[in-house]
Amino acid sequence: MLTFESSELQGAKNIVEKLTSLPFTKVAHRIDTLDAQPASPNGDVLVMVTGALLVDEEQNQMRYSQVFHLIPDGSSYYVFNDIFRLNYGV
Repeated sequence: MLTFESSELQGAKNIVEKLTSLPFTKVAHRIDTLDAQPASPNGDVLVMVTGALLVDEEQNQMRYSQVFHLIPDGSSYYVFNDIFRLNYGV
């Protein structure tokens, strides 16, 4: 499942369609903080990231936060849940 701003999407096909339909071609990420914790005795991990994005040729950074729930799969992990939010100033 992916929550992107207010949109909730389930399943790989729907998530890929959403990500490939976004109206930009280039994104540079800057990670400011990264925190991770074990989420259960099964080896899954909860990760929270904050940082900034630069989209296409835009000069103004957009602040964001993102949370991933990673599930072990053999010697690797897959993203079970992903919550992404742009942090707008008020």
